[in-house]
Amino acid sequence: MKNPTRRESGFTMIEVLVALLVMAFGMLGIVSLLLVSTRANTSSILKQQAVQSAYNVVDKIRANRQAALAGNYTITDIPSSGAPVIPAAPTPDCSTAVCSTAAQLAAYDTWYWLAQDVAQLPSGAGSITTAPAPAPFSNNTLITVTVQWDDSPAAVQARLGAATAGPSAGLATIVISTLL
Repeated sequence: MKNPTRRESGFTMIEVLVALLVMAFGMLGIVSLLLVSTRANTSSILKQQAVQSAYNVVDKIRANRQAALAGNYTITDIPSSGAPVIPAAPTPDCSTAVCSTAAQLAAYDTWYWLAQDVAQLPSGAGSITTAPAPAPFSNNTLITVTVQWDDSPAAVQARLGAATAGPSAGLATIVISTLL
């Protein structure tokens, strides 16, 4: 027989269920935080690749200055709609044969940049433009390098993708300009 003055101690089933519910909400919060940080990290890596790609081609342009001043580096594969189209490989292939002119090297540099560097980005596209520099730098040429890619996972996470639907939703762009 039980002693009527003694109280039972321990957890009740309701207390255990409440503790499990609180812990489950905490775990959902942690999972959400991990997803957000993974998307932000991926976006950051893509941004770093785009910047590195732009600076790589700027270095090639500076090394082949005369071809750049002649406009041989002007190229684009940024589409108005749809996927970017990579230009055909030039001849000669300067990685296996000697390019005899600065224009051939410029054609190879721009093809390699679009086909190998920029194409690594999701829906990656790029353009290079040359223009006379504004005063007081009018003796120079302004080179503008644009890299564009699909960064929609980060845009959706930041609630930008839901508000802007259409062909340019989620596209990220980096523009680098320099004087020659």
